[in-house]
Parts: sequence; C-alpha cells; structure tokens
Amino acid sequence: MYTVDSAEAVQELRMVPSFARGLVHWFMPSMNRCRQHIRTARRLINPEVSTRQNAIRDASLTGKARKKPVDSLEWFMDNAGGKSCDYALGQIALGLAAIHTTSAMIVGMLYDLAEHPEFMEEVRQEIATVLKEDGGWKKTSLYKMKLLDSGMKESQRLHPITSTLVNRVLTEDVVLKDGTRLPKGAMVAIPSIAMVDPAVFGEDADRFDGRRFLRLREQPGQENRWQFVTTSPEMFGFGHGMHACPGRFFASNEVKIAIAHLILKYDWKFDDKLPRPQSMKDNAHAPNPEAGIWCRARNPELAL
Repeated sequence: MYTVDSAEAVQELRMVPSFARGLVHWFMPSMNRCRQHIRTARRLINPEVSTRQNAIRDASLTGKARKKPVDSLEWFMDNAGGKSCDYALGQIALGLAAIHTTSAMIVGMLYDLAEHPEFMEEVRQEIATVLKEDGGWKKTSLYKMKLLDSGMKESQRLHPITSTLVNRVLTEDVVLKDGTRLPKGAMVAIPSIAMVDPAVFGEDADRFDGRRFLRLREQPGQENRWQFVTTSPEMFGFGHGMHACPGRFFASNEVKIAIAHLILKYDWKFDDKLPRPQSMKDNAHAPNPEAGIWCRARNPELAL
C-alpha cells in the first residue's frame, strides 16, 4: 500500500506551501502510513540482507562458490558494492516505480482492446497460435507476439503515464539549435503529446491503430526500432537515453502474459450506449477506475 499512500501524500503536500512542508508532513496521516510501511519493510528485509552478507563473507573465506538468488535484492547488493545502503527503501522505491505504471498499462490496453473488438480477436488468435506452436510459454514466445507488442506500444503512445516525460533539471546552460537559451537550474521536460505528432505518425496519429508499429517493424532495417521496449526520440514512454526505464523488459513480459490470460479467458466490451471513459488528467494520466466494462467468461483456445 506504500504506492497508494505515497501518491496520496504527494497530492496533499502539493497543497502546502513549500516552506511549511518540512513540519506539516509529520502530522499527515498519509505520511505516517508511509513511514510505517518503511519500518515494516526494514523489519522484513534487513534480516535477509544480513543472512546474505554473511553467506558472501563465508564464501569468500572458504573459497566455495555461493549460489546467488535471482531477485531485485541481490541486484541492489551487487550494485552497492559493499557500501552502506538502505535496501528496504530501495525495494519500496522499485515497487513505487513499477506497480501503478504496469497496472495502468494493462488496464489502458484492455480498454483499447474492448473498444476495438476486431483487433482483440486478431491478438487473441496470434497468442493462441504462438503458444500452440511453442507447446506453452517460452521467453521466445513473447517475442513472437508481434501484433500484441504493436498494440501495446500504440496504447502507450496514446495513453502515456504522465503529461510530461523525461523531466530534468539543467546542470549547465544549454543553447538549442534555434538559438533558445535555457539557463542552468531550469526544469525541462518533453510533453507526451509529442507522441501524437502527425508529422511523425501520419494524419491518424490521434487514433488507435493496433497494427501501426507492426507495419513500421516490417520496413527494412526497422525490426528493432519499433518494439514496445525500444525507446527513441519519437517514442519515449519509457524515457530515453541513459535513464530509460531499466525495468521495461520485465514489464513488457509481465503485461503480455497478463493480457493473454485476460483476453483468452474472457470477452470484454464497453456498454454500447456509453462512450469510452476518458483518462483522468492532472499531469498524471490513468484509466478511469470507475469505468463500466462488460466481462464474460469464454472457453480459451488452449489451457494457459
């Protein structure tokens, strides 16, 4: 619940003058809940960190290889390089960055599929065909689901997580190509509306086309440029450059598996009498959680 409580705390603190936030946050219920979540995380994670550090020390003394766990905690410890680190806080920060973004992506994609039932059926058949050919789930199976990948990238393009992306503070003066000077200390960002630029994506840039990126990938030399996980100056939903989201590869696999289960096991549609619910916007974009959507169980093409 840290993700939910911290989001609530952020909204509340924005209503407080900046000079008073250092005092006011101690009296906010949402901030108190956040602090309790952190204490709980430390109580659970710190003993495991100690156990692993002892195992590393023992392996170094005995010369025996240690079987390393494959998880985020081990990744944090490797990158810390022996330095003091609040691993529990790191784990919470990882969840903060991953939970709401992934859930919003899944729901947004589901809304797009419900709005375009013919495309949903095509994706459904692609998933079933790939899994039948591969005899079940394999990592390569996810790569083969190129139509699903294209639909996900299109959904992300039209429904980015925030109104501005790649937010930065300049560490030195910058002069743009047109002569515009940006002073050191200025806050800059890229508006996400740039991803619906007709000059880049054509006259239908503001409309959902699930095959858009599949067609682009089919062009010579463009196979990798337009994958869901690939960032570029035109598509920066995951950021771009050295600070592009490091978890986007995991998130891609996670979303694909979730969508596969959701559309193979269920039919989805909006009420014919109501328009698609609009995403809420206050710098943050999110699928409307109060939207009404019909769901009906169906017999999947294969057992998942």
